[in-house]
Amino acid sequence: MAIRSRFKLLHAQKEIEEGRRIPYHVIRGETGIAESTLSALANNEVTMYAASTLNRLCTYFNCRVGDLLEYIPDDN
Repeated sequence: MAIRSRFKLLHAQKEIEEGRRIPYHVIRGETGIAESTLSALANNEVTMYAASTLNRLCTYFNCRVGDLLEYIPDDN
């Protein structure tokens, strides 16, 4: 099983909705989340998800945790 981040998708959707490029430093400024953490989320390199980070991202993207993360079952 794996948990996959949908951060890249939500980020791209927000850029389209707002009609502008949104660099990570802008997201950092609005959420307080380090750019390294944002990059790790975008590249599915996160192994532990802090509740405070998920809360801030859900607020920023106006979404639910299930919109930000998805469960991928093992192929058995």
